[in-house]
Amino acid sequence: MKTFFKPLNPASLFIFFSMMAGILAGNLSSDYKTLAFWAFLALFVLVCLTFYLNKKIVLIFILGLVFNFGYLSIQVKLFPDLPSHHISNYLDSEKFKITGSIVSFTKHYEKKFKLILLCHTIETKDGKKEKVTGRINLNLYRFPKVVPQFGDIIMFKSSIRSVRNFMNPGAFDYKSFLKLRQIYGTAYSDARKIKILTDPDQIGFISGQIRKIEKVRTDYYHFILNHTKHSTAGKIMASLITGKKQVISPDMRDLFSKAGISHLLAISGLHLSIVSLLFFYLFYWFLSFMPALLIAARSKKIAGILTIVPLVFYAVFSGFSPSTQRALIMIIVLLISFVSEKEKDILSSLSIAGILILIIDPAALFSISFQLSFIAVIFIIYGVSQMQNWVQNLSQNLFKKGSFIAKKNLFSKVLMMMSVTFFAGLGTLPLTAHYFNIVSTIALISNLIAIPVLGFIVLPAGLISLVCFPYFPLFATFIINVCTKLISVLITLSEFLVSIPYSWSRTITLQWSEIAAIYLVFIAIFFILKGIRKTPVFLLFLSVLLILFNFSNTRLDKTLKPNLSITIIDVGQGNSALIQTPEGKRILVDGGGFSDSSSFDTGRFIIAPFLWQKRIRSLDTVILSHPESDHLNGLIFILQNFNVHTLIKNADMRNSRNYTALIKACEDRDIRILNPLSDGNLLDFGTTRLLFYDSLKNSFSYDFNNNSLVFKVIYNDFSMLFPGDILSLREKNLSSLNNPDLHSDILLSPHHGSSTSSTKFFLDKVQPKSVIISCGWHNRYGFPHTKVLKRYNKMGISIFRTDEDGAIFISSDGKNHNIRTHKGR
Repeated sequence: MKTFFKPLNPASLFIFFSMMAGILAGNLSSDYKTLAFWAFLALFVLVCLTFYLNKKIVLIFILGLVFNFGYLSIQVKLFPDLPSHHISNYLDSEKFKITGSIVSFTKHYEKKFKLILLCHTIETKDGKKEKVTGRINLNLYRFPKVVPQFGDIIMFKSSIRSVRNFMNPGAFDYKSFLKLRQIYGTAYSDARKIKILTDPDQIGFISGQIRKIEKVRTDYYHFILNHTKHSTAGKIMASLITGKKQVISPDMRDLFSKAGISHLLAISGLHLSIVSLLFFYLFYWFLSFMPALLIAARSKKIAGILTIVPLVFYAVFSGFSPSTQRALIMIIVLLISFVSEKEKDILSSLSIAGILILIIDPAALFSISFQLSFIAVIFIIYGVSQMQNWVQNLSQNLFKKGSFIAKKNLFSKVLMMMSVTFFAGLGTLPLTAHYFNIVSTIALISNLIAIPVLGFIVLPAGLISLVCFPYFPLFATFIINVCTKLISVLITLSEFLVSIPYSWSRTITLQWSEIAAIYLVFIAIFFILKGIRKTPVFLLFLSVLLILFNFSNTRLDKTLKPNLSITIIDVGQGNSALIQTPEGKRILVDGGGFSDSSSFDTGRFIIAPFLWQKRIRSLDTVILSHPESDHLNGLIFILQNFNVHTLIKNADMRNSRNYTALIKACEDRDIRILNPLSDGNLLDFGTTRLLFYDSLKNSFSYDFNNNSLVFKVIYNDFSMLFPGDILSLREKNLSSLNNPDLHSDILLSPHHGSSTSSTKFFLDKVQPKSVIISCGWHNRYGFPHTKVLKRYNKMGISIFRTDEDGAIFISSDGKNHNIRTHKGR
């Protein structure tokens, strides 16, 4: 069997690594782009001089030049010199009449559209018009008769909100993510109030062709959904062909993640590879009828070149997302290497593709898809190279030389396909665990089933249906129905596989030192298989050192912190807190949450990543203060994905979808539900106690806020009061009863600092030294109320706010306590 690759010229690999190192250095540095620019010019002169004077050392200066280029390119994105009329100077103010052009394809969600707008002008209420520049995200709600397209000039009224992060340890930096894509704000509008100002004469040729492609894409997307009655299988097929993955529900994404096949839901290198393979063989079959090309051995080369055309078309058709662009570049480079008869030097081609991608977009280095794609390909290259001879020998031993299987080499092909799937999964395992906190042990089986079904049946059939649907809708519908039946079977099979015990597992967030240690072990194993002995010993030694370093830091951190620790998590307009006792008990209080109609899940995107970053996979107790959305909704994901022993809640029930889901999660996972007011007011967690306060009445009718569980965390002489969303009536009730002492060192502000809470007589009873307000930045309720803030200040109470300070960290040794904030206050 031919070898899969040959040793490469290391120059391209060195340049690739130098550029990545420069980008990483630039990302970690302050604004030194001016200095980097002059350093770049100096290095360029040195390269020119050494090229003529001493070519032996020219590579060293070229690598330095490439490093500097990478450094400078990311610095320009991170620290741009924006003009005075840039849109970023008009954020968080009044409503403007905004005019701009759409520079992206439309993203379709269940209840909104999302676009990227290049702003041209803004007009204030008094009629003052100003020219502006800069890009923003535009969210359009409701469904108009005509949806704006790429290249349209539109006008609408909206304020522009700045991009804000949830300020918690280990949180995703959404602000930097958008900044690297040159997006500086977000606007919201009713889609029916958008005015499209586009003049047909203003649409250029290229824009016109892109608009036609987008129209076909959108029409086919709706064609699939309408003919499948918006079924789950129909949505998956629409995502697979058109790239509109936003329509797939979180539950279905979770199912595919647990099965290890979530990568099939997004247009990626795998999809484009299959498309290129299909068109290559189609062109090659057609060209094989031309004897002159066959004799000259040009059929394959011409087929490879022709394949690029439909490949680019499909990449644009599927939305031309950044991940699709990177996959396109990679495949085109590999096709060119094939045409130029350098297909065996795959690592060189891969390095060149990586260099091109980083030149076009240096921020791609921090993209999950970029990292996963390159790691997967590298592991496939090296892994399959080790398997080839073994597979060939095994096939020869098992099957006779003249047999059908031996002639067609079927056994070897099946094993090699399994090897590709296995090594791709193995290589991406540490990064998948780090970014997605999930590991699937059934991924190999799932991919061996899903890739042929989705990649080699549904995808090609879907493309045929795409070509046919404008002219032969009945035939196109027949194909779609067959494909959705196959997808439905795949969904059922995936549900069965993930129901098997230990088929998948949630993981803590791996540290980069742990990821490095795992990859060092993988590299050491590769060298051992190659027969090299000394290098693996050194690599394994480094791996052990990294593991010991990480373990010692973790143990030291636990040893030095035997205190009670309370974190008020920044969940926007809502409440959530984590209590960690000196004995290691973990108590989560509320889960935050937006309205029931919102698709943003605070449990999935805020609290779970925070807990995984703190290496927490199990919780002793979860407390729901009351069943309102801003306290309840984030808990559903937590109960479904963490090992929870007990849920503490009051007697209130709510007729809502999310409350039903919460109770169902407890039933499905055998989580005990406890009402502390009926089962005992005091709960012991070692040296830490939770004291729950009763009220004069067991409930205030259907007043969920006033019925909130009110409890005090007590650790020796330290205490903190959690009052939920109680209002003045319940505050008065608590203050007038013969309840145990309300006095506490710290108070979590009742009802997020609303004017209907934090009454003076209640504060006089609690006498807190500090108050913490959990609220959303510029929330629509106006929390915290100015009157309440003045009352706190007048009483000499220190104020901390999650909207301004981010997450708030409280630590106490049982006598003294200190408060820190995520922003370093």
